[in-house]
Amino acid sequence: MKEEFLHTQNYIKLEEAFQGLKELPMSAPKMGLGYGNYGLGKTISLEKITAKEDALLFRAVQTWTKSSVLREICNELNLDSQGQASYLYKRVIESLISEPRIIIVDEVDAILKSTKNEVLELFRDIHDETGVIVFFIGMEESNAKFKKHRHYYSRIVELVEFKPIVKEDIKKFCELSDVKIEDDLIDFFYTKYPNLRNIRVLLIRLEKYCELNGYESVDLKIFKESGVEYGK
Repeated sequence: MKEEFLHTQNYIKLEEAFQGLKELPMSAPKMGLGYGNYGLGKTISLEKITAKEDALLFRAVQTWTKSSVLREICNELNLDSQGQASYLYKRVIESLISEPRIIIVDEVDAILKSTKNEVLELFRDIHDETGVIVFFIGMEESNAKFKKHRHYYSRIVELVEFKPIVKEDIKKFCELSDVKIEDDLIDFFYTKYPNLRNIRVLLIRLEKYCELNGYESVDLKIFKESGVEYGK
Protein backbone atom coordinates (compact mmCIF):
# COMPACT_ATOMS: atom_id res chain seq x y z
CA MET A 1 0.00 0.00 0.00
CA LYS A 2 1.07 3.53 -0.71
CA GLU A 3 1.81 5.61 2.38
CA GLU A 4 -0.35 8.67 1.77
CA PHE A 5 -2.45 10.70 4.18
CA LEU A 6 -6.14 10.85 3.35
CA HIS A 7 -8.24 13.91 4.10
CA THR A 8 -11.23 11.93 5.36
CA GLN A 9 -14.48 13.60 6.45
CA ASN A 10 -13.46 13.04 10.08
CA TYR A 11 -10.09 14.70 9.55
CA ILE A 12 -11.69 17.67 7.81
CA LYS A 13 -14.05 18.18 10.77
CA LEU A 14 -11.14 17.97 13.20
CA GLU A 15 -9.05 20.43 11.21
CA GLU A 16 -11.98 22.87 11.09
CA ALA A 17 -12.37 22.59 14.87
CA PHE A 18 -8.74 23.55 15.46
CA GLN A 19 -9.06 26.44 13.05
CA GLY A 20 -12.17 27.61 14.89
CA LEU A 21 -10.32 27.59 18.20
CA LYS A 22 -7.38 29.49 16.73
CA GLU A 23 -9.70 32.27 15.55
CA LEU A 24 -11.25 32.87 18.98
CA PRO A 25 -10.30 36.01 20.94
CA MET A 26 -7.63 35.70 23.61
CA SER A 27 -10.15 35.90 26.45
CA ALA A 28 -12.38 33.08 25.13
CA PRO A 29 -12.16 29.46 26.35
CA LYS A 30 -10.18 27.38 23.87
CA MET A 31 -10.79 23.76 24.77
CA GLY A 32 -11.94 21.06 22.35
CA LEU A 33 -12.97 17.43 22.48
CA GLY A 34 -12.94 14.81 19.76
CA TYR A 35 -14.55 11.45 20.46
CA GLY A 36 -15.55 8.28 18.69
CA ASN A 37 -15.00 4.56 18.31
CA TYR A 38 -11.67 2.96 17.43
CA GLY A 39 -10.44 2.72 13.87
CA LEU A 40 -12.00 5.96 12.65
CA GLY A 41 -8.73 7.76 12.07
CA LYS A 42 -8.43 9.66 15.35
CA THR A 43 -4.77 8.91 16.01
CA ILE A 44 -3.50 9.46 12.48
CA SER A 45 -5.54 12.67 12.25
CA LEU A 46 -3.96 13.90 15.48
CA GLU A 47 -0.48 13.15 14.19
CA LYS A 48 -1.22 15.17 11.06
CA ILE A 49 -2.61 18.10 13.08
CA THR A 50 0.35 17.93 15.46
CA ALA A 51 2.84 18.22 12.61
CA LYS A 52 0.87 20.95 10.87
CA GLU A 53 0.39 23.11 13.98
CA ASP A 54 3.68 22.28 15.73
CA ALA A 55 1.53 21.14 18.63
CA LEU A 56 2.43 19.15 21.74
CA LEU A 57 0.87 15.67 21.59
CA PHE A 58 0.56 13.50 24.70
CA ARG A 59 -1.01 10.09 25.27
CA ALA A 60 -2.78 9.98 28.63
CA VAL A 61 -2.14 7.01 30.90
CA GLN A 62 -3.76 6.01 34.18
CA THR A 63 -0.47 6.39 36.05
CA TRP A 64 -0.25 10.11 35.25
CA THR A 65 0.20 12.53 38.15
CA LYS A 66 0.59 16.30 38.08
CA SER A 67 4.35 15.96 38.45
CA SER A 68 4.75 13.33 35.72
CA VAL A 69 2.65 15.36 33.27
CA LEU A 70 4.59 18.53 34.00
CA ARG A 71 7.87 16.68 33.43
CA GLU A 72 6.57 15.42 30.07
CA ILE A 73 5.55 18.93 29.05
CA CYS A 74 8.91 20.33 30.17
CA ASN A 75 10.73 17.72 28.11
CA GLU A 76 8.66 18.58 25.02
CA LEU A 77 9.34 22.29 25.54
CA ASN A 78 13.08 21.66 26.12
CA LEU A 79 12.82 22.99 29.66
CA ASP A 80 14.53 21.78 32.82
CA SER A 81 12.37 18.90 34.10
CA GLN A 82 14.00 18.65 37.52
CA GLY A 83 12.53 19.99 40.74
CA GLN A 84 9.21 20.19 42.54
CA ALA A 85 5.89 20.41 40.72
CA SER A 86 5.43 24.08 41.60
CA TYR A 87 8.70 25.01 39.86
CA LEU A 88 7.90 22.83 36.85
CA TYR A 89 4.48 24.45 36.57
CA LYS A 90 5.99 27.95 36.64
CA ARG A 91 8.44 27.04 33.85
CA VAL A 92 5.65 25.61 31.69
CA ILE A 93 3.40 28.64 32.16
CA GLU A 94 6.17 31.12 31.40
CA SER A 95 7.20 29.18 28.29
CA LEU A 96 3.65 28.87 26.90
CA ILE A 97 2.91 32.55 27.51
CA SER A 98 6.12 33.49 25.72
CA GLU A 99 5.69 30.98 22.87
CA PRO A 100 2.13 29.53 22.76
CA ARG A 101 1.80 25.90 21.64
CA ILE A 102 -1.36 23.84 21.16
CA ILE A 103 -1.65 20.96 23.65
CA ILE A 104 -3.34 17.75 22.47
CA VAL A 105 -4.16 14.92 24.88
CA ASP A 106 -5.01 11.58 23.28
CA GLU A 107 -6.67 8.67 25.14
CA VAL A 108 -8.23 11.14 27.58
CA ASP A 109 -10.50 8.39 28.96
CA ALA A 110 -7.55 7.31 31.10
CA ILE A 111 -7.88 10.46 33.22
CA LEU A 112 -11.66 10.88 33.15
CA LYS A 113 -11.97 9.28 36.55
CA SER A 114 -12.59 10.78 39.96
CA THR A 115 -9.11 9.76 41.14
CA LYS A 116 -7.54 11.62 38.23
CA ASN A 117 -9.21 15.00 38.66
CA GLU A 118 -5.87 16.54 39.61
CA VAL A 119 -4.57 15.94 36.09
CA LEU A 120 -7.66 17.47 34.48
CA GLU A 121 -7.29 20.41 36.85
CA LEU A 122 -3.70 20.81 35.71
CA PHE A 123 -4.67 21.09 32.05
CA ARG A 124 -7.50 23.47 32.98
CA ASP A 125 -5.07 25.68 34.92
CA ILE A 126 -2.54 25.70 32.06
CA HIS A 127 -5.35 26.62 29.65
CA ASP A 128 -6.71 29.37 31.89
CA GLU A 129 -3.34 30.95 32.69
CA THR A 130 -1.81 30.86 29.22
CA GLY A 131 -4.79 30.99 26.84
CA VAL A 132 -3.36 28.12 24.77
CA ILE A 133 -5.61 25.62 23.01
CA VAL A 134 -6.07 22.34 24.87
CA PHE A 135 -7.72 19.60 22.82
CA PHE A 136 -8.74 16.21 24.20
CA ILE A 137 -9.37 13.03 22.17
CA GLY A 138 -11.11 9.95 23.52
CA MET A 139 -13.42 7.06 22.86
CA GLU A 140 -17.13 7.44 22.14
CA GLU A 141 -18.03 7.55 25.86
CA SER A 142 -15.66 10.42 26.66
CA ASN A 143 -18.18 13.14 25.82
CA ALA A 144 -20.66 11.75 28.37
CA LYS A 145 -17.85 11.32 30.91
CA PHE A 146 -16.71 14.92 30.43
CA LYS A 147 -20.22 16.21 31.07
CA LYS A 148 -19.88 14.98 34.65
CA HIS A 149 -17.05 17.48 35.12
CA ARG A 150 -19.01 20.67 34.47
CA HIS A 151 -16.18 23.10 35.32
CA TYR A 152 -14.10 21.52 32.55
CA TYR A 153 -16.92 20.83 30.11
CA SER A 154 -18.04 24.46 30.23
CA ARG A 155 -14.70 25.40 28.63
CA ILE A 156 -15.11 23.03 25.68
CA VAL A 157 -16.02 25.12 22.64
CA GLU A 158 -15.41 22.64 19.82
CA LEU A 159 -16.92 19.14 19.85
CA VAL A 160 -16.01 16.69 17.08
CA GLU A 161 -17.75 13.33 16.91
CA PHE A 162 -15.84 10.87 14.75
CA LYS A 163 -18.42 9.12 12.58
CA PRO A 164 -18.20 5.78 10.76
CA ILE A 165 -16.15 6.11 7.59
CA VAL A 166 -18.17 7.18 4.54
CA LYS A 167 -18.05 5.27 1.25
CA GLU A 168 -16.03 7.96 -0.51
CA ASP A 169 -13.32 7.70 2.15
CA ILE A 170 -13.18 3.92 1.70
CA LYS A 171 -12.89 4.34 -2.06
CA LYS A 172 -9.99 6.78 -1.66
CA PHE A 173 -8.32 4.43 0.81
CA CYS A 174 -8.66 1.46 -1.55
CA GLU A 175 -7.02 3.52 -4.30
CA LEU A 176 -3.83 3.38 -2.21
CA SER A 177 -3.70 -0.39 -2.65
CA ASP A 178 -1.14 -1.97 -4.97
CA VAL A 179 -4.00 -3.85 -6.67
CA LYS A 180 -7.19 -2.40 -8.14
CA ILE A 181 -10.18 -2.80 -5.85
CA GLU A 182 -13.40 -3.18 -7.82
CA ASP A 183 -16.60 -1.34 -6.94
CA ASP A 184 -18.49 -4.35 -5.59
CA LEU A 185 -15.71 -5.00 -3.07
CA ILE A 186 -15.69 -1.33 -2.06
CA ASP A 187 -19.45 -1.62 -1.47
CA PHE A 188 -18.85 -4.71 0.66
CA PHE A 189 -16.21 -2.94 2.75
CA TYR A 190 -18.57 -0.02 3.28
CA THR A 191 -21.36 -2.32 4.43
CA LYS A 192 -19.34 -4.60 6.67
CA TYR A 193 -16.14 -2.72 7.60
CA PRO A 194 -16.75 1.05 7.90
CA ASN A 195 -13.41 1.20 9.70
CA LEU A 196 -10.11 2.02 7.99
CA ARG A 197 -8.04 0.03 10.49
CA ASN A 198 -9.87 -3.19 9.59
CA ILE A 199 -9.74 -2.43 5.87
CA ARG A 200 -6.01 -1.74 5.98
CA VAL A 201 -5.36 -5.19 7.46
CA LEU A 202 -7.55 -6.83 4.82
CA LEU A 203 -5.84 -4.95 1.98
CA ILE A 204 -2.36 -5.93 3.19
CA ARG A 205 -3.41 -9.60 3.25
CA LEU A 206 -5.13 -9.21 -0.11
CA GLU A 207 -2.06 -7.71 -1.75
CA LYS A 208 0.01 -10.72 -0.68
CA TYR A 209 -2.64 -13.09 -2.04
CA CYS A 210 -2.75 -11.25 -5.36
CA GLU A 211 1.02 -11.23 -5.67
CA LEU A 212 1.13 -15.02 -5.19
CA ASN A 213 -1.75 -15.64 -7.61
CA GLY A 214 -1.03 -13.04 -10.28
CA TYR A 215 -4.13 -10.87 -9.80
CA GLU A 216 -3.95 -7.17 -10.68
CA SER A 217 -7.50 -6.39 -9.61
CA VAL A 218 -9.87 -7.86 -7.03
CA ASP A 219 -13.65 -8.02 -6.96
CA LEU A 220 -15.89 -9.39 -4.23
CA LYS A 221 -15.81 -12.92 -5.71
CA ILE A 222 -12.01 -13.13 -5.66
CA PHE A 223 -11.93 -11.57 -2.19
CA LYS A 224 -14.26 -14.24 -0.84
CA GLU A 225 -12.28 -16.99 -2.55
CA SER A 226 -9.02 -15.70 -1.11
CA GLY A 227 -10.03 -16.31 2.51
CA VAL A 228 -8.11 -13.23 3.71
CA GLU A 229 -11.20 -12.08 5.59
CA TYR A 230 -10.60 -14.96 7.97
CA GLY A 231 -6.85 -14.57 8.27
CA LYS A 232 -5.90 -17.16 5.64
